[in-house]
Amino acid sequence: MVYPAESRNSSTKLDSTTWNLPGQLKLHIHHLNDPSIAPKQLLSRLHQLFNSIIDQGRTYPIEQPMTQEQFTSYFFTADLFIGLLTDKPINQISDNEWDHVLGGCYYVKPNYVGRSNHICNAGFIVNLHKRGLGLGSTLGKSYLHYGPKLGYKGSIFNLVYQSNVASSRIWDGLGFTRAGLVPKAGRLLDTQGNEYYDDAIIYYKDFESS
Repeated sequence: MVYPAESRNSSTKLDSTTWNLPGQLKLHIHHLNDPSIAPKQLLSRLHQLFNSIIDQGRTYPIEQPMTQEQFTSYFFTADLFIGLLTDKPINQISDNEWDHVLGGCYYVKPNYVGRSNHICNAGFIVNLHKRGLGLGSTLGKSYLHYGPKLGYKGSIFNLVYQSNVASSRIWDGLGFTRAGLVPKAGRLLDTQGNEYYDDAIIYYKDFESS
């Protein structure tokens, strides 16, 4: 039997939070659980960033760029959290401000179905033009705050490629356990665009023991 992807959208919008970044910057995290309330320019910018990541072929297993509709469906299967470098409410940000204020985002959704849907998974996007600000680790810290509030008992990352050193540094630093290694799990691209096979680390964290 083939099970469809399971959704556990939160019916309650969680409160926004503010996180300190190096250099006195702050990242404001907002919960979105309905794409219809998200500004179109925000969705468009996230879509462009995600396709840029897909084109690089180094972190996500997806090979082909997504359409806007496909991306929105993929990232809004459950709950989305947006990180902004401004304290303005999302609905007060003008179209030409998004490139400057968008730090990144991540979705949170069940990794399994049915009796195991209390274990979540997340997918992250960091604004390629804002790297070096500590956004990845700060988004990760906020994930550990919001995941349990959505009712999840733990988190698993199925495919963190070994070449993605920055990601491993974040999850190791946040207390995730290296639960396994999948040999040759990814057919990735190097910086010259050549394909090679890379192993993938499986990460797990028990929210209730944190």
